Amino acid sequence: MTSSNAVLPLSDQPAQPLKGVRVIEFAHWMAGPLSGGLLADWGADVIKVEPPGGEPMRTIFAKMGARAGTPNAAFTLANRGKRSLVLDVKTDEGLAALGKLLANADVLLTNLRPDALQRLGLGAAEIRQKYPRLVYCSVSAYGWGGPDQDRPGYDIAAFYGRTGVAHEITTAGTPPPALLQGIGDAFTAMTATTGILAALMERHQTGQGRVVEASLMRTGMWALGGELGQQALGGNPKPPKPREQSRTPMYNSYRTADDRWFFLVGVEARRHLPTVLRAIGREDLVDDERFKDGRGIGTHAAELIALFDQAFNSQPMAYWAEQLDRHEVWWAPIQVPAEVLNDQQAEAIGAWTTVEGKQSVDAPVRFDFMPRGEAPRAPQTGEHTAQVLADYGFTAEEVQRLSAVAAPGEQP
Repeated sequence: MTSSNAVLPLSDQPAQPLKGVRVIEFAHWMAGPLSGGLLADWGADVIKVEPPGGEPMRTIFAKMGARAGTPNAAFTLANRGKRSLVLDVKTDEGLAALGKLLANADVLLTNLRPDALQRLGLGAAEIRQKYPRLVYCSVSAYGWGGPDQDRPGYDIAAFYGRTGVAHEITTAGTPPPALLQGIGDAFTAMTATTGILAALMERHQTGQGRVVEASLMRTGMWALGGELGQQALGGNPKPPKPREQSRTPMYNSYRTADDRWFFLVGVEARRHLPTVLRAIGREDLVDDERFKDGRGIGTHAAELIALFDQAFNSQPMAYWAEQLDRHEVWWAPIQVPAEVLNDQQAEAIGAWTTVEGKQSVDAPVRFDFMPRGEAPRAPQTGEHTAQVLADYGFTAEEVQRLSAVAAPGEQP
């Protein structure tokens, strides 16, 4: 498992498949901006419309009690390469300016709640009527319609809690953790981006835009679609048991002598069991009648887990990495973030870019095997207000007047 497998780029031109696409992003926090971040990574001109003072994600760490100026990698990930425009849409002039931007844009991306959009006259039906070519993408917690349309909800609520995801990934008998990583936001951002691209493709054929609706709730349900579908068919999906009680010893976690953890990933238990037994020096059990098929392995799972625990606890991770690879065992280390920073495979597949000399995770899709190298930084609040207004055809007087509310702030 140590072959370099070098892959040469198939092009010497940076990939910008969305070059020329104009996106107005009227969004905050993560799910909406992260979708806009993907579009910007792929070459779209994404205009981040912010309120005076900037959107709240810029100062999230200070709001949570961290010291001022703490680096905000999540904000950089979601906003690098965009242009920032400050508009006060609570004023008639600011709202009218937003309308002029939409008249010349390809996409409106927003994650304001439906009731807030409707109060501003920015509901899906109103915008569709005014700008029939515009792709209107709404990202929300619970979607449009139903009793909870306007209920507040971050990903822990709408993606994890409401959909059953938290239940299905939490070990039975333990409380669900309060996850802060925004994984549900990332899933939903990719979902929204996919919908936007599909709608742009259709518009190329029909000349008409679409309303694209993505929600944390529907995305979470889709991610858990196998289990939810099984429930609908009369099944009874259950959360994972404590690892010692698992009926899948070949698809379980194990600890080494230096307190490191890894997964065995032998989904086809009987096929993969002999390689593990040979790796731990127990060839004598390869033909044991107890483990002759998948049912037997499940029946005697506790015995195998105890056997594996004893073996893997006897040597450090480095020893087992060599042994497992030598015997062609399917496995993967459970890494901490510091290890991911130096993962050779992540480097080889171009998973990192740099922003102002610092590592930043690149978009999850690579084109022509091309590494991206340096990526543009995230904008300061209102940094491009005058430039954007001029690009979209505002007069010098309008630019001066609207720019008066957009004094640039400090990037977090």
